[in-house]
Amino acid sequence: MRSFLRVFLLGIVVIGLGYLGACAYTKDSTSQFAQAFNAYNVLVKREPKFVKIDNTEAKDDDGYGNYTYDLKSYDDNGNEHPVKFMGMGKLKQDHYLELDTKGSYVYSYKEVFKKDIPSDVYTKLNLQ
Repeated sequence: MRSFLRVFLLGIVVIGLGYLGACAYTKDSTSQFAQAFNAYNVLVKREPKFVKIDNTEAKDDDGYGNYTYDLKSYDDNGNEHPVKFMGMGKLKQDHYLELDTKGSYVYSYKEVFKKDIPSDVYTKLNLQ
């Protein structure tokens, strides 16, 4: 019975360390695995991030007019995070978007104006 308990506890510790390692690995990664992991990760909070559209970074990978954007985003505190999302069509150059994100996973986006963006984030977006 004691050996079963030891093996069980060791398994729990290994699984926990693996989960925390995956959280650290996917923190600012935009890979498909990281986005899928972050969508269901209970340790990552859902928060808005802001981007400025740069169409030089847009790629039409599927050939159907759905452009993939790989941009720098900023949270409410002004911290920079890489983000990758697909826009339905080519988005307007130099417009600002608020992304509804959980880690690197993007649920949705909407266009916002200067007054809706925190001032330090607006400054950082325009320094790019």
